[in-house]
Amino acid sequence: MRRFLACLLVLCGTPAQAAPCGEPASHGLRVVAIDARLEITLEDGRRLRLAGIEAPRASPADPARPARAADQLRGWLMKPDLRVDLELLAAVPDRWNRLPARLFAPGGDGKPQSVAEAMVEAGLARVEIDALARPCLRPLLALEAQARRNGLGLWSDPAFAVSAAADREGLALRAGEMLVVQGRVSGVGSTATRAYVNFGPVRTVDFAATVGRNNLAAFERAGTILSGLTGKVARVRGLLETQFGPQIELADPEAIEIVTGDN
Repeated sequence: MRRFLACLLVLCGTPAQAAPCGEPASHGLRVVAIDARLEITLEDGRRLRLAGIEAPRASPADPARPARAADQLRGWLMKPDLRVDLELLAAVPDRWNRLPARLFAPGGDGKPQSVAEAMVEAGLARVEIDALARPCLRPLLALEAQARRNGLGLWSDPAFAVSAAADREGLALRAGEMLVVQGRVSGVGSTATRAYVNFGPVRTVDFAATVGRNNLAAFERAGTILSGLTGKVARVRGLLETQFGPQIELADPEAIEIVTGDN
């Protein structure tokens, strides 16, 4: 815990500079509120959702995690003299009146630091596959991999650990949760409506990642050819559904990663 707090306060020693995926258009803004969902309210009344990250949830091992994460973020962004820069990713708020955004604040060396990147790097949040944040997802995933290897923050909590695709019993207990699942792809199949990336021989029993037919072209454009995944170790993330066996539907190519020695 001490390392986690220190990591956040000094932005993990060597700040991850803003990725070349967009530039802030608004500068010198003041943060006046941060809630337990890590949604940020600016002095001008706008509410922001930090695109590309998933706010931490409570777990049996740490029921106070959301509140503590919000407090830690307030300690960084709500200093009286601190001002932030903003890149809006959409002009219209969502149904909860939140604007998706990237936010930048002075880091340990005084240079602008992506708030989402700092949070992921410190293990304060997981990456969420978000189409609006797509140009920035790969830097975030790389920082997440580093935090996971180091067991920082939520990565030290079993509730957030990467789930094994072969763990049939464990997955059956986690329907409706956002999970990261990893295993070796046993084969790829399809029906009239979707493709299946299977992680075991028995569909409806073994874990599978699915891609709707209407999304296949997007995967191919991104260079993710599903038919070439057989035999590879892959990591997928999303909402686990169990009605037809343990499955995660993938809507974005970034939701599936090929696991190599450095990630």
